[in-house]
Amino acid sequence: MKTERRAWARRMAGAALAAAIGLGLTLPASVSFAGTAATITVDTASNAGTVNPFAWGVGAPDKYGWWAGNAALKTRISDAKIKLVRVNPIQNMLYNGRDPYPSAGTWSLADMDAILNTIFDAGAEPLFVIAGFPAGVPHTRDADGKITSADWTEYAKFMKGVVKRYNTDRALGSSKTIRYWELWNEPQIEGDGKFASQADYISFARTVGSAMKAQDSTIKLIGPVADSSWGIDSPAGYVSVAAKQLESQIDILSWHDYGPSPTDSDAARFAWTKEHYQDNVAMVKSGGPGDVFKGPSGKLYGAAVTEYNMSHQDGGSAYNAKYHSEFNAVYAASAIVNAMKGNADMHLFYNLAETGTNLLGLLDNATYAPYKPYYTFHLFGNRFGNRKLTASGGAANLEFVASKDTSTGRTYVIAVNKDASATYDATVQLQNIASASGAVNVWKLDAATNPTSSTAIAYSGGQFVYSIAPMSVVAFEVVPGAAGPVLFANGFESSDAPPTWLDTLDGSENVSGYEAGIGPECSPRIETPHTGIATLLFSGTDNSATTSYAKCKVFDVDIPITSATKLGYWLYPQTDNARYVAIDLVMTDGTTLRDSGAVDYNGYSVHPNAGHGGAIPLNAWTPIKSNIGTVLAGKTIDRILVNYDRPSNTGPYRGYIDDLIITNGTLP
Repeated sequence: MKTERRAWARRMAGAALAAAIGLGLTLPASVSFAGTAATITVDTASNAGTVNPFAWGVGAPDKYGWWAGNAALKTRISDAKIKLVRVNPIQNMLYNGRDPYPSAGTWSLADMDAILNTIFDAGAEPLFVIAGFPAGVPHTRDADGKITSADWTEYAKFMKGVVKRYNTDRALGSSKTIRYWELWNEPQIEGDGKFASQADYISFARTVGSAMKAQDSTIKLIGPVADSSWGIDSPAGYVSVAAKQLESQIDILSWHDYGPSPTDSDAARFAWTKEHYQDNVAMVKSGGPGDVFKGPSGKLYGAAVTEYNMSHQDGGSAYNAKYHSEFNAVYAASAIVNAMKGNADMHLFYNLAETGTNLLGLLDNATYAPYKPYYTFHLFGNRFGNRKLTASGGAANLEFVASKDTSTGRTYVIAVNKDASATYDATVQLQNIASASGAVNVWKLDAATNPTSSTAIAYSGGQFVYSIAPMSVVAFEVVPGAAGPVLFANGFESSDAPPTWLDTLDGSENVSGYEAGIGPECSPRIETPHTGIATLLFSGTDNSATTSYAKCKVFDVDIPITSATKLGYWLYPQTDNARYVAIDLVMTDGTTLRDSGAVDYNGYSVHPNAGHGGAIPLNAWTPIKSNIGTVLAGKTIDRILVNYDRPSNTGPYRGYIDDLIITNGTLP
């Protein structure tokens, strides 16, 4: 990003969010709507390729502040399920007095480890940007920052050592290797080193990139990181020159593309997203007019917009408020939808957090509290599947993309209304759906609402209608066969019915608290969710190798069981003992699920001491499902419990339960 952009961003004061705009309303299909009619048709049985989560990547907090290891930042990345974070560890270290290569042949990379571990530990992977000069690389620059000389051979030695540390020696662990590396940042204008010519950039990329690939031939190099104002489709531009001259080094062509200046209209800004983030990406990936982006051997490259935002300029207090409001949230959603349709290899918003007044950041730079646009990334990360679906319809200002989660069978549609005044009454038609009726969970992002909880509507006849308000993003989670027969559902969100009891035992023996001074826990927490932002935490410590159990009461209910009744929930054990935790049901006649003989869909007893087979993964979500009606039909559930029971072992147990459902329909 241009140094000038950062300067104004640090100077400008933030402003209040734009006024709230009307919320979308859900109405029966028979009701007459006042908005503009639109149809979205999704083939739920289609396969349009694998969903690429790098389409909603982000840039790391900028280089001016030291953020490595910050727990709040890691939580924000993890909660939004962001999978790619663009970061320049070299500049971040240099700007904070931590030179990674203080002299020739001397590496000092402990702080680089901390930067990269912050991203890895949050569940993402880094895109490592190479830019800036450590003291160990001889170079000179003029007063304007232009590189007048540089020892690229020494720079290559430095970077070859970095690749060796992480990808050959695997200093951070076997799973923490770095696949993607970007060769400089905006070489025409980078404040820490501008290239005098394209030839100079080519010399750098060949020397440094070749040395890195000699160390690890599997890495992917990205460049030339050009500013789009140089002409993305020009035969003389950096991108096309790199395609022609760096075929042996570069795998993915990259450039930056910010939205129009503040003097442009809002309509022009939203019209920008298709041309720049879908059409341009697709053009580069196809080789471009006259094969301008094709290598000499005919090589076609990947394509990446590695910086974008709704603009890059100061527009005054009223305009600048949009950077943190639903306006930029909708702009980012439209950009992501179009990048997905263009099959971008990477598409990265600038930035997670920026110093100063942080206009271009998703998060406050001091507390990492989210601004409104952060929830766009939260929405895509949490409300999307892994397989793209074929879909059609929409309107010029109503964009959408559809997917399926192949593990659950749920269909997802994310729709973006980027019109400032028009409401779209969208009929969503679900072709080849597994059940003609079912439930739709609706997650909404607008001026007044963040998508951290949902509302439920039904679909029937393979379709539903929803009114999508101006300047909003809506995610539809379609659950076939789950409408009507749902008897109980709770994801422990603020919008769900709260537990009847918190940290309350219904009986225990030889079990104490996970930590000294507390008892066994069983209550909601805003951490490590399967969906939404909340889960049910359970914890304790087993103190006996002969008899030990703890039964925690959670819900007081009155649920009749038929032969069709099923139980489902998700379990996230953090310790081996936590595998021996299970949902239990106490009937009005005193009988229990644990002693009923019921088994789960894998054939294991649902009794907690069966441990769900004893081998479910740690620190991961596993679905637990059982046809409880086959053994409990005719009874009525009185209480829902969370039970720990492992008589033959001792030690701590801790984990989470989420998305509990009891239904006479199909389990999600």
